[in-house]
Amino acid sequence: MRATWVGWALSVLGVLAAIAGVAVMVVLGPDSRLTTGPHAIETDDIAVVTAPEVIRWADVQIDVLAEVPVRKPIFVGLGNAVDVQDFVGKAQRLEVTEFKRPWELGTRDVEGTANLPGAPTALDWWIDSSAGLGGASISTRLPDQTVSLAILSVGSSNLSGLEVTVAYGVKGGFAKGLALLLLGLGLVWLGLLVVRGLRAGDGDDLEEEVVYVYIDEDGVEHEISAEEAARLDVVEEVELEDADALVVGGPTPVQAEPEPTEPVPTVPQFRVPGVLTAAEIAAEPDPLPVPDTEPAATDEAVVYVYVDEDGVEHEVSADELAEFEIVDEEDKP
Repeated sequence: MRATWVGWALSVLGVLAAIAGVAVMVVLGPDSRLTTGPHAIETDDIAVVTAPEVIRWADVQIDVLAEVPVRKPIFVGLGNAVDVQDFVGKAQRLEVTEFKRPWELGTRDVEGTANLPGAPTALDWWIDSSAGLGGASISTRLPDQTVSLAILSVGSSNLSGLEVTVAYGVKGGFAKGLALLLLGLGLVWLGLLVVRGLRAGDGDDLEEEVVYVYIDEDGVEHEISAEEAARLDVVEEVELEDADALVVGGPTPVQAEPEPTEPVPTVPQFRVPGVLTAAEIAAEPDPLPVPDTEPAATDEAVVYVYVDEDGVEHEVSADELAEFEIVDEEDKP
């Protein structure tokens, strides 16, 4: 039972892994990138900066595009959080205090001066930076350190009308999603093999059941016990689905000899002339026609005949006739 649950658990885990792999492949696409935006940020300050610990990922490829209307000068840079906070610490700015992918912001306004302490393009500690008219973008991999992203206006302009587009890239993300999908399918296949193997094994552990059948002389089958079958001869063994072996047959039952009966005494008969005996009637295929008229009486002597049990006729006298029972009598012509 425990092994069966393990098989089903592997199958369920495989399904979840396969779904996750498909989701990664769909979200990242073949280029392993997820793009969101452009998103408008409502502000008229000179800087938009992420607070320390907002960006907490590492080894993730990000692309940031910041755009402003009427070709105003703009700067985008990624640097160590300490350096960025020191540079904009006294300026009026919009600080991003919370960020959830793909795009969900929590912000707060920070009061300060209306100007930056210097030109951001003159600093050399930026990890990656870019400046332009109407828009600027960077593409970099996040390092394993605390960093902050800064979008700054250059000169006397501000960031009103700002729109930001962000793309997240995972190196080999599409391939990793495909690998996760294949792993999930493999786990499903393995789980099904475990369950099917256990079911097949359960069938091997079943005890064999033997049914003994005796067939009588009329062809009727009778189920008998093993002790009774041991006294009979095996005629045939047949394998069935619900019984491993079926032994049928047995010797032809010995017919009991009929009990002796007392012989029935034969009643002596005498023959009447002109009348057939029972033996003669049974031997002849066609009985003799009965005469339409009675024979004329004659003065000839009457002969009495006695027929024994073997059908042999014996002539008897009139005196001996009293000892017998007359069966039939007819004048002989």
